[in-house]
Order: sequence, then structure tokens, then C-alpha cells
Amino acid sequence: MTHGGIVLFLRRSVKSFGALSSTAWPLRSGNDARGEAGAVLDAALQEHPGYGWAILRTRYAEDALEEAVRRGVRQYVIVGAGFDSFALRQPAFARDVEVFEIDHPATQDLKRQRLRGCDVPLPRTLHFVPADLSQEKISDALARSTFRSADAAFFAWLGVTQYLTREANLVTLRGIAACSASGSTLVFTYVDQRALGTDPVTTSVGRLQGAFAAAREPWLSGFDPALLAEDLAAVGWILVEDLDGLDAKKRYCGDQRDDLLPLGPSHIVLANVREQPALTV
Repeated sequence: MTHGGIVLFLRRSVKSFGALSSTAWPLRSGNDARGEAGAVLDAALQEHPGYGWAILRTRYAEDALEEAVRRGVRQYVIVGAGFDSFALRQPAFARDVEVFEIDHPATQDLKRQRLRGCDVPLPRTLHFVPADLSQEKISDALARSTFRSADAAFFAWLGVTQYLTREANLVTLRGIAACSASGSTLVFTYVDQRALGTDPVTTSVGRLQGAFAAAREPWLSGFDPALLAEDLAAVGWILVEDLDGLDAKKRYCGDQRDDLLPLGPSHIVLANVREQPALTV
């Protein structure tokens, strides 16, 4: 997504929920996306079948992060950060939170190039952690940064699990738990396994799945909501909450009528790391 598109997405997010972020970082590109071009980009974003869910999951994650900060957490790890902009628009509650963005080196290089090209300053609290997680453990990647493994952290893993196999997802969840100190929290998203393979024409999930398959990014797996607590317990997590898209919209929008049409089979999960028993001698 272009820098202008990202900014418009953030602006739309703020307009939709108000408190999603207190400020959207400014558009500084000489070829900026205001006026007619901005309207075109804004309309394209709103028409994307994943638009509403992207806003809802971001709001949920940042609300959970704010609660973690109240408890004293000062580390935020974004796994598969992509073009996430939280570190560039940190709200007041997160001014002293260290943000660690983990992603593939090629993706991070592109992001940093775009930010430099748009003269966007990087805050001192942002730490890029380039890592190919198919070749390296999350704990090893974070060990190369200033991440404090003895301190609690908040982890977000959004919009990724459907592109991985079930085995890869469980390995990643176990890896995050392994580098999570007591008091750490995780928010992640998944697609209800039963919705995969649905008609690509008649359902929003099917249309989105088909679009990504055409772009050579097929959806490979999901989770069964009825078995999720058991799956998480096996890899070091305690399920706190599991909301589907419709429940998330009800929480934030009530009966409000708008263009935020979440994907019902998409879920967002809050989990706490399971406490490890003390060693005895």
C-alpha cells in the first residue's frame, strides 16, 4: 500500500471510531493524496472486503495494549508488522512504550524506504527487528534487539494466521510464549476453519479468500473456535476472550449503521501467557 493510502486508511479509522488514535501522522509526500486522488483511494479502501475488519481488529488490539500499559507493560511487539503505523502515531498512553516490529527483511526495507521518501521521522521508541521467521525463532530475533526478555510484553499478531499452515501457527504461538515473561499478553486474529473453502462469489469471506488466492497468497488454515482454548493451552497460552467479527462490531459500534462490514468468521483473540511452575531443587 502506498504511503498516501496508509494515511487515508488511518484517517478513515479515526473518523469511524474517534478514539482509534488521537492523531494520524501527517502526509508529507510532495505527491500527496488529497483532493480527488485522496477520494479515490479512500473509496477503494472502503470497498475492500477486509476494510471493516482491519479497523475493528486494530481498535481491539490497541485497547488491549492500553490496558496492559496501565498494568505497567512497556514493551509492544508487533509480529508480522508490515506497514503498521502505531509507532508513528503513538497515542499519549504509549509515549514511553518501546515498539518492536518483527517482519521479513525485504518488507522492512521497503517500509523504511517509503518512510524516508516521505520524510517521516522515526521515533526513538521504534525498533525494527528484521527476521525470516521460517528460518529463525522469535526469541532469537528479539535477542538481537533491546527487548527485555525478563519484563512483561504485549504481543500483536494480526491478519497473518490464515496464510500459514496449522503447524506453522502453533509453532509461532509456542515461540511467542517462550519469550514472554510473566504478565505478558497476546492479541491475534484467525479465520474460523469452517469458513475456509466457501463460495468465492456468494460470501464476503469467500470473495476475500479468492482475491488473495489470485494474488498468490492463499489462505491455508484456520482454527475451530470450540477447540481454541485447548489449542492455546497446548502452546503456553490461556484464552481470555475470542470475538468474531459481528461481536466486535457490536462492541464498538452498537446498532450504528455504517460501512464497517466485518467478516463474521474472522476472530480476534486475547490470551495471557501461562505461568511457568517455579523450579525446585
